[in-house]
Amino acid sequence: MEKIQFNASGEIIMPMKMSELEEGVIGKLKGKFEIDQTSRGHIYYEISYKGKKVVETHRSHGSGGKEIFDDILSKIKRQLRLDNVKQLHDLKNCPMSAEDYVDLLKQKHVISD
Repeated sequence: MEKIQFNASGEIIMPMKMSELEEGVIGKLKGKFEIDQTSRGHIYYEISYKGKKVVETHRSHGSGGKEIFDDILSKIKRQLRLDNVKQLHDLKNCPMSAEDYVDLLKQKHVISD
């Protein structure tokens, strides 16, 4: 049986594959946001809403099967203006839709209509 690990904030550590970030998170956001992907040492995603850049995140060039662990997931979470890593996983796994993410950014006054 695998032991559950926790980070310093008491959150469960759940790694995510780079391909899951690309397909599950970034891919989902493409329905509501414009995504500009560039390569500058890492792969950067500039995420815009109605023509205005709202967030930017990046990942390394590593293989798609490589896992991203808590320290990097926490940085991505912060860059995407999410409250915790669980929300990042929720975005990937569908409990959080792209529309829910829009609402979250509106609540945080990152975007407006």
